[in-house]
Amino acid sequence: MKRAIMCFIGAMMVFSLAACTPTTEKNKTGEVKQTEAQGPTSTQGPGVVTDKNPDMDAPQLEVVSIYAPAEDGSKLNVKMESVETLDAQSLVDLLIQYNVLADGTKAVSYKTEGSVASEEAGPGIAKPQPGMPTEAPTQQDEYGTLELSRFPDDAKDQTVQAVVNTFTENLNVQYLTIKAGDKTIADNQGFSDK
Repeated sequence: MKRAIMCFIGAMMVFSLAACTPTTEKNKTGEVKQTEAQGPTSTQGPGVVTDKNPDMDAPQLEVVSIYAPAEDGSKLNVKMESVETLDAQSLVDLLIQYNVLADGTKAVSYKTEGSVASEEAGPGIAKPQPGMPTEAPTQQDEYGTLELSRFPDDAKDQTVQAVVNTFTENLNVQYLTIKAGDKTIADNQGFSDK
């Protein structure tokens, strides 16, 4: 009985393999046709196939990180945005959009000075390894001063840190001083992920 069942199972496997195996197409003379594999005309990434060409007139966008306090104020959330021009006012506009700064706030001035003393200072600075191509390093200044037209009077530490993190990360400074009118809101404050 076991032998009959095993023979039956074996026969079923042979039939299923024969049924699932792809067959080649033959034309009338019995020769096997070569199917032409058409490759994608252009790819934009792994697994993405499109016949469209990129728009050469599209503006070049810079990707920036915008920090904003969480609803409960316990931490900072980071959002990625794109801007055509990376400057102080575009970052201020995005901070307004995420309710970090009040509507109508303007960047009066933004200045940088000094240079980083060592290659290992600040977030994102990597020391080149032997054998790696040496590209022109991104200039990172040590001190930045941002003067705003106004700053919220009821601003908490998280709000100040959100502005500092946004500017230090995107405009390549290590420390930021924030001024609004005659008041100094933050004096040489650095990036913090808390």
